[in-house]
Amino acid sequence: MSNNIREQTRNLQKIEQNNIAHQCKTSPKKFWNYVNSKFKNKNKIGNLSFINSLGKEEITNNDITKTEILNSFFSSVFVKEDNTNFTPLDNIPIAIPMENLIINEIDVLKRLDKLDINKSPGPDGIHPRILYEARIELANALKLIFNNSLQTHQVPSDWRAGNITPIFKKGSKTDASNYRPISLTSIVCKLFESIIRDHIVQYFIVNNLFSSKQYGFIKGRSTVLQLLKILDDWTEMLEHGGQIDVIYTDFEKAFDRVPHNRLISKLHSYNINIDIINWIKAYLENRVQRVRINSCFSNWAKVISGIPQGSILGPLLFIIYINELPDICDSGSKLYLYADDAKIYKQIFNRQDRDNLQCDLTKLNSWADNWLLKLNIVKCKKVSFGRHIEGTEHYNIDNVELENVESIKDLGVIYDSHLKFELHMSEKINKAYSILGIIKRNFKFLDKDSFLVMYKSLVRSHLEYANCIWSPHTVQDKKNVEKVQMRATKLLQEVKHMSYIDRLKHLNLPTLLYRRLRGDMIMVFKLLSGIYDSNIACNLVKPNNYITRGHHLRLFKMHVHYDLRKYYFSNRVVSIWNSLPDYVVNSNTISSFENSLDRFWINQACLFDYKADLTGTGSRSQL
Repeated sequence: MSNNIREQTRNLQKIEQNNIAHQCKTSPKKFWNYVNSKFKNKNKIGNLSFINSLGKEEITNNDITKTEILNSFFSSVFVKEDNTNFTPLDNIPIAIPMENLIINEIDVLKRLDKLDINKSPGPDGIHPRILYEARIELANALKLIFNNSLQTHQVPSDWRAGNITPIFKKGSKTDASNYRPISLTSIVCKLFESIIRDHIVQYFIVNNLFSSKQYGFIKGRSTVLQLLKILDDWTEMLEHGGQIDVIYTDFEKAFDRVPHNRLISKLHSYNINIDIINWIKAYLENRVQRVRINSCFSNWAKVISGIPQGSILGPLLFIIYINELPDICDSGSKLYLYADDAKIYKQIFNRQDRDNLQCDLTKLNSWADNWLLKLNIVKCKKVSFGRHIEGTEHYNIDNVELENVESIKDLGVIYDSHLKFELHMSEKINKAYSILGIIKRNFKFLDKDSFLVMYKSLVRSHLEYANCIWSPHTVQDKKNVEKVQMRATKLLQEVKHMSYIDRLKHLNLPTLLYRRLRGDMIMVFKLLSGIYDSNIACNLVKPNNYITRGHHLRLFKMHVHYDLRKYYFSNRVVSIWNSLPDYVVNSNTISSFENSLDRFWINQACLFDYKADLTGTGSRSQL
């Protein structure tokens, strides 16, 4: 009897675990909820410290008290706007005026079709599942509501309220300042926001208004593209000698401090449709928010500045607000943005170059003061690459000297002052092993399909993010990365006894080496085929005229002096790309290119060969 019960219990556990595993890519929340359910402490918000009425510090574990502590802190960062010393931007010349926004039922229905029914409702209590299930009946009614709201410039109070979910960042969990407020707003309002956002984005694109130095929240731009661009620039600079000084800046509570009147003035400067401007003004004014922890809520607090984090329209409004920031650098420095993350750099040969960079840094700080975005000087860092130039050590903001660091984490990739990625590889390998440990401890009954979904989405993804930036070229680094997949494939009992290559063939998993090379080729194809704008991506050099064998998209391999440039993306990929046959590079779409590339390399038996050296020479070398 007990054995039957035990067997049935195991079968139920197996079914549950495999269901969660199959959904971990589309719904990772279910995976982490299942894993976290195994821990005794399930409270996401720890005990918080506060100053009591006697002026002494106390620690509380009461949820209601914690909501008030966090709500008080989140409200303290808001900015009271002073318009007396404010000079708005001049009107920007526009080639194609913005058309009036007229919302139709078909567009509303398409957006209802794409609703994520697993999301939580906002303060109005309207669940996305209700909107999705009744989408055909609701589409026309929502169209009328949206058009009326836009024309009358009136926003319902429920649309201007937000439930704040505190998200821990890093540091001490008892400190309220280490939590980020994510606003959960009305799903209906988000639908309308998405319509307005798309209309504004289209207007900015056709008029080429977005800065080419901004990579955040814009379709077709990404963290990887920015890293490719700047690291290609840096490695080329270092080929010519000198030193590169980079200042990484940090805006303090940037999204929460955006002043509304200044934001509206910038929307006017870009000649955005007046109805949309007035609606956005009504959307931002008289907002309220409250903090939620478990089932407890704080009191409502007024929101006098900022853009709701978690809203649909918020990210676009923010990048419009800082859109002209890169243009302030007129002393030879370059400034790149990813949302509010800004880095400014310059090649340094002498003290004058250093002074020019300091001048641009001072202008950045002055811009921030004028537009009420405060720089967090403690978090601003300086990194130097290349040979040291005497007299260029120190940079300051408001007479506070910036910290000089030997390594930096930039958009998720860590590199040191020699532009090497050992620290990044070590962190990602350890993270992958950590996730493998979680899977091993919590999922005892995995089948082949469940394992593959879980491994690809939760483990391999850590080893593949931005790998065209940090792709290892030494034998030992390649081995260390590949060992993660070697260990992972042993988790499955049915293949544990096989060799690594046999395990890969049984699971139809290519080596990580193959995946990196394949990713490089896909990136080259996107750059050459115009999928990525040449203004925001690194340049690949094409020979002007040549008579030689190979396809018409051959690349020129530059002569370089240092390994730093030799093994970087723009030079590393040339030999492999030039070796590809015509039918691969002549593909019309990215999907056809991927299929053709896989067929070509599968025929060369490279898919599962972890000793393959795909340099285009046909040679083989030890990994």
